[in-house]
Amino acid sequence: MRLAFGRLPADPSGTPRPMLGVEVRSEQSVRLPCLIDTGSLRTRMPAWVAEELDIKLDDVPSENIGLGGSVTSAHAVDVAITTVAGTFPTTVWFCRGWHSDFGLLGQEGFLERYRFTLDVNEGWFALQPH
Repeated sequence: MRLAFGRLPADPSGTPRPMLGVEVRSEQSVRLPCLIDTGSLRTRMPAWVAEELDIKLDDVPSENIGLGGSVTSAHAVDVAITTVAGTFPTTVWFCRGWHSDFGLLGQEGFLERYRFTLDVNEGWFALQPH
Protein backbone atom coordinates (compact mmCIF):
# COMPACT_ATOMS: atom_id res chain seq x y z
CA MET A 1 0.00 0.00 0.00
CA ARG A 2 1.57 3.29 -1.15
CA LEU A 3 0.64 6.52 0.68
CA ALA A 4 1.57 10.18 0.22
CA PHE A 5 3.48 12.09 2.88
CA GLY A 6 1.46 14.35 5.16
CA ARG A 7 2.21 17.18 7.56
CA LEU A 8 2.50 17.20 11.33
CA PRO A 9 -0.27 19.19 13.01
CA ALA A 10 0.86 22.68 14.04
CA ASP A 11 4.26 22.31 12.31
CA PRO A 12 5.18 25.80 11.08
CA SER A 13 7.68 24.38 8.56
CA GLY A 14 5.01 22.30 6.84
CA THR A 15 7.65 19.70 5.97
CA PRO A 16 6.03 16.58 4.47
CA ARG A 17 6.69 13.40 6.48
CA PRO A 18 5.47 9.79 6.61
CA MET A 19 2.22 10.39 8.50
CA LEU A 20 -0.58 7.90 9.02
CA GLY A 21 -4.00 8.43 10.56
CA VAL A 22 -4.81 5.86 13.25
CA GLU A 23 -7.66 4.92 15.51
CA VAL A 24 -6.56 3.67 18.93
CA ARG A 25 -9.17 1.43 20.53
CA SER A 26 -9.83 0.04 23.94
CA GLU A 27 -13.38 0.23 25.30
CA GLN A 28 -13.65 3.51 23.36
CA SER A 29 -11.68 4.91 20.42
CA VAL A 30 -9.58 7.97 19.61
CA ARG A 31 -8.37 9.10 16.20
CA LEU A 32 -5.10 10.96 15.74
CA PRO A 33 -2.36 11.41 13.16
CA CYS A 34 0.90 9.56 13.75
CA LEU A 35 4.42 9.95 12.47
CA ILE A 36 6.05 6.72 11.36
CA ASP A 37 9.32 6.96 13.28
CA THR A 38 11.99 4.36 12.49
CA GLY A 39 14.15 5.82 15.27
CA SER A 40 11.55 5.21 17.96
CA LEU A 41 11.91 1.77 19.52
CA ARG A 42 8.36 1.72 20.84
CA THR A 43 5.02 3.05 19.62
CA ARG A 44 4.23 6.09 21.74
CA MET A 45 1.15 8.26 22.23
CA PRO A 46 0.49 11.29 24.44
CA ALA A 47 -1.20 10.51 27.77
CA TRP A 48 -4.32 12.48 26.77
CA VAL A 49 -5.16 9.61 24.38
CA ALA A 50 -5.21 7.17 27.32
CA GLU A 51 -7.41 9.59 29.26
CA GLU A 52 -9.90 9.76 26.38
CA LEU A 53 -9.92 5.95 26.31
CA ASP A 54 -10.60 5.85 30.09
CA ILE A 55 -7.32 4.03 30.67
CA LYS A 56 -5.82 4.59 34.12
CA LEU A 57 -2.02 4.74 33.84
CA ASP A 58 -1.18 4.60 37.57
CA ASP A 59 -1.16 0.79 37.81
CA VAL A 60 0.46 -0.20 34.51
CA PRO A 61 4.16 -0.89 33.81
CA SER A 62 6.21 2.20 33.02
CA GLU A 63 9.68 3.30 32.01
CA ASN A 64 11.37 6.69 32.07
CA ILE A 65 12.36 7.90 28.62
CA GLY A 66 13.75 10.94 26.89
CA LEU A 67 11.15 12.51 24.61
CA GLY A 68 11.27 15.94 23.02
CA GLY A 69 14.23 17.07 25.13
CA SER A 70 12.82 16.06 28.52
CA VAL A 71 12.38 12.94 30.64
CA THR A 72 8.88 11.54 30.97
CA SER A 73 7.23 8.32 32.13
CA ALA A 74 5.80 6.03 29.47
CA HIS A 75 3.17 3.43 30.41
CA ALA A 76 2.61 0.20 28.44
CA VAL A 77 -1.01 -0.63 27.62
CA ASP A 78 -2.43 -3.26 25.28
CA VAL A 79 -4.87 -1.72 22.79
CA ALA A 80 -5.90 -2.16 19.17
CA ILE A 81 -4.82 0.12 16.35
CA THR A 82 -6.70 0.57 13.09
CA THR A 83 -5.13 2.16 10.02
CA VAL A 84 -5.81 1.99 6.29
CA ALA A 85 -3.43 -1.00 6.39
CA GLY A 86 -5.65 -2.95 8.84
CA THR A 87 -6.46 -3.54 12.51
CA PHE A 88 -4.23 -5.34 14.97
CA PRO A 89 -3.66 -5.69 18.72
CA THR A 90 -0.51 -4.02 20.00
CA THR A 91 1.15 -2.36 22.97
CA VAL A 92 1.23 1.44 23.06
CA TRP A 93 3.38 3.39 25.51
CA PHE A 94 1.36 6.39 26.71
CA CYS A 95 3.66 9.27 27.71
CA ARG A 96 2.85 11.61 30.58
CA GLY A 97 3.89 15.20 30.08
CA TRP A 98 3.90 14.89 26.29
CA HIS A 99 1.09 17.15 25.08
CA SER A 100 1.45 16.52 21.36
CA ASP A 101 -1.46 16.28 18.96
CA PHE A 102 0.16 13.31 17.18
CA GLY A 103 1.66 9.93 18.08
CA LEU A 104 4.77 8.01 17.05
CA LEU A 105 4.50 4.66 15.32
CA GLY A 106 7.76 2.93 16.25
CA GLN A 107 9.58 -0.31 15.63
CA GLU A 108 7.79 -2.28 18.36
CA GLY A 109 4.04 -2.15 18.15
CA PHE A 110 3.88 -1.04 14.50
CA LEU A 111 6.84 -1.39 12.13
CA GLU A 112 7.47 -4.99 13.20
CA ARG A 113 4.25 -5.82 11.34
CA TYR A 114 5.21 -4.25 8.00
CA ARG A 115 7.92 -3.89 5.43
CA PHE A 116 8.32 -0.11 5.29
CA THR A 117 9.53 1.59 2.12
CA LEU A 118 10.26 5.31 2.02
CA ASP A 119 10.86 7.60 -0.97
CA VAL A 120 11.63 11.07 0.36
CA ASN A 121 12.33 12.54 -3.09
CA GLU A 122 8.91 11.55 -4.40
CA GLY A 123 7.11 12.09 -1.06
CA TRP A 124 5.58 8.67 -0.47
CA PHE A 125 5.91 5.61 1.75
CA ALA A 126 4.62 2.07 1.45
CA LEU A 127 3.50 -0.49 4.02
CA GLN A 128 3.47 -4.16 3.12
CA PRO A 129 2.22 -6.57 5.81
CA HIS A 130 4.60 -9.40 6.80
